[in-house]
Amino acid sequence: MTTECEVPSGRERPGVLTAVALLEEAAAGLPRVPDSHPGHVSLGEEVCDRLLDLAAARAWLRVTAAASPDATDDVMHGCVRWAVQEDVVRTRADAMGAEGTQPVREGHPVDSAHQLVTRLITSLADAAYYDKVCARLRTVLGRRPDGRAAAAWDIADEALRGLGATRGEWVGGDPAFTAAGGWVLVDRIGRLQLAAALLSEVANLPEAEGLLCINAARRYTWNWLRQPPPEAATEIHVRRTGELVRWIRSAAPSAQVTTA
Repeated sequence: MTTECEVPSGRERPGVLTAVALLEEAAAGLPRVPDSHPGHVSLGEEVCDRLLDLAAARAWLRVTAAASPDATDDVMHGCVRWAVQEDVVRTRADAMGAEGTQPVREGHPVDSAHQLVTRLITSLADAAYYDKVCARLRTVLGRRPDGRAAAAWDIADEALRGLGATRGEWVGGDPAFTAAGGWVLVDRIGRLQLAAALLSEVANLPEAEGLLCINAARRYTWNWLRQPPPEAATEIHVRRTGELVRWIRSAAPSAQVTTA
């Protein structure tokens, strides 16, 4: 028997596959930065970060290729889908400039994007789902590795323990409020899976490539998982948001901006 917050098994993986394909396409448009470029160092760092997002998505697909997802996996896969969709928009912005990007969340309007978040947060409000997701994240992260990979694992481990620290804000919460800040939880669960996928591939790679994969995992976790534990929005937060929106929209411009 299913509860009302369960999702059909296998529902989210096709969405992840589509998102990764779009990320591949977006990454193909990233500039190749010659040393002669005046900003080649800073631009090269940005391009590298976007390609690391792609490497993590590819690793996740390989790691989960043989899996038969159940309802808990679908929640987790939905979080990966969200994270990769964000990466598509970010990568397109770097490849084409802001004017060439699609609307928020890979062509979805804000309300459509947050329908995905609300559905996932509704599932995670169930203690059984939240705890199963955290347990599976612990399983996919595995044991602490030796050497340089340990630094990436430590960041991911701290991020995962943060999900326990803020569990009480999400479990049993009203998604009408918690989903207002829910993207931070969805993103954290997605990024943990993507980072764990990079780490899990290290052992199966030749030494030189394995070292590169370790460096990728270290940088990916540094980029995405050092933030504080994801906190849920509260009723007070939502009320203050409404007050701010009304205030800003009703305020007349105080001055005309002129250029010389």
